Amino acid sequence: MSMTTAAEKIRNFIVGGSALRRHLVRAAAGSLALSLSSKMLMLLTSVLLARWLGAEGYGYYVSSMAVLTLLSIFATIGFPTLVIRLFSSYRAHQKWGLMRGLLERSNQLILVVSIALGGAGAVIISAMSENLAPSYTNCLWWAMAMLPLVALGAIRSALLRGLHFVVLGQLSENLLTPGLFVLFISAWAGLTLSSSLALTPEAAMASRFAAVAISFLVGAWLLVKRLPEEIRSSEPRYEIKEWTRSALPLLFIVGIGIIGSQVNMLMLSGLQSAESAGIYQIATRGGELVAFSLVVVNMAIQPTISKLYSLGEVKKLQRVLTIAARGTLALAVPLAVIMGFFAEPILGTVFGPEFKRGALSLTILCVAQVIAAASGSVGQILYMTGHERDASIGVFVGFAVNITSSLILIPLWDIAGAATASALSIVSCNLVLAFLVRKRTGLNSTAF
Repeated sequence: MSMTTAAEKIRNFIVGGSALRRHLVRAAAGSLALSLSSKMLMLLTSVLLARWLGAEGYGYYVSSMAVLTLLSIFATIGFPTLVIRLFSSYRAHQKWGLMRGLLERSNQLILVVSIALGGAGAVIISAMSENLAPSYTNCLWWAMAMLPLVALGAIRSALLRGLHFVVLGQLSENLLTPGLFVLFISAWAGLTLSSSLALTPEAAMASRFAAVAISFLVGAWLLVKRLPEEIRSSEPRYEIKEWTRSALPLLFIVGIGIIGSQVNMLMLSGLQSAESAGIYQIATRGGELVAFSLVVVNMAIQPTISKLYSLGEVKKLQRVLTIAARGTLALAVPLAVIMGFFAEPILGTVFGPEFKRGALSLTILCVAQVIAAASGSVGQILYMTGHERDASIGVFVGFAVNITSSLILIPLWDIAGAATASALSIVSCNLVLAFLVRKRTGLNSTAF
């Protein structure tokens, strides 16, 4: 086949064919670009903070961000995933009043809950401040201040993605926030060269707050500009009981998943040291690079899964899932090989000599992420097809494996123990979810 013929076939695949194919290709390409940009910015941020703060100072920063991440999940009370699914379904059936009602109630509830959680967190921090390092205490104060902005930003992102603005829905969190954060901490570090100011963990958190605040305003403006006129002009309708019935299992699923992803670092901080937590966080950043292709695909196909399944177009949906899983695996494998085989020189050269001891952890996490990529978008399929209660089974299995393994392995193997526990959790969760997808929907989520 000539290069011209191959190029023409690629062009025809991208711009030709059905409207669904064109939409998915655009969404995936946009998500890929944003995800790559976000990962590169996050990696740059990790490099800068690790070198400027050291392993201990970086450990205070990432532990505070882990607390913020956990609280933000409970603050959103399961609505972001629900909104993506219902907005796609409601729009397909032109239920504009329900869309407006869901938009209003989700924002109102999340605002109230996030403020309440932030206030409760502030009280707990005050009570524990004498037993915490002053720098860690200050970081936690900034985390509580950020909580409402992060929670409301999550629901705004979900609303845009549910309206099939997949790229715009990710713009603020995946590009603007990390970009501004890099700019702010670099400016702060520059001031340290000409004054007595120092880049401390709490200064990094303050810079993060400024980046999140600006991104929140931009994201809110994007939602207002893209909201369909049919939603604006419709009388709001509410199905509170149905929404609550669906949101609570999603809160459990997402909450358990996030707790599982953060618990290793928090346990390292408590059972070992802040330095171990900081090094482990750097290793997980490498594992996330391998997993980024799955994140991209999930972002792109979430609304499509809901739409095709609600319309009964199962065969078309199966084709979408198979292609997505194979594309995910094709991107994940070469990244895993590079990150796994060259883990020690990468960590030592990029982040500093003290981070080399995270090399084995990085290799372990890379293997687990390849297995996750091969499993496909298992969780998203169950969420978007109304089987969130089944998804909770797989997520809970992974969580239980992670907690049990962490309690046993972290005291024995420190950072490598945390990575092994996380890997066992990822593999067990994905295997159970892949089985449940096949059982409940008849769909094959995997790349095989």
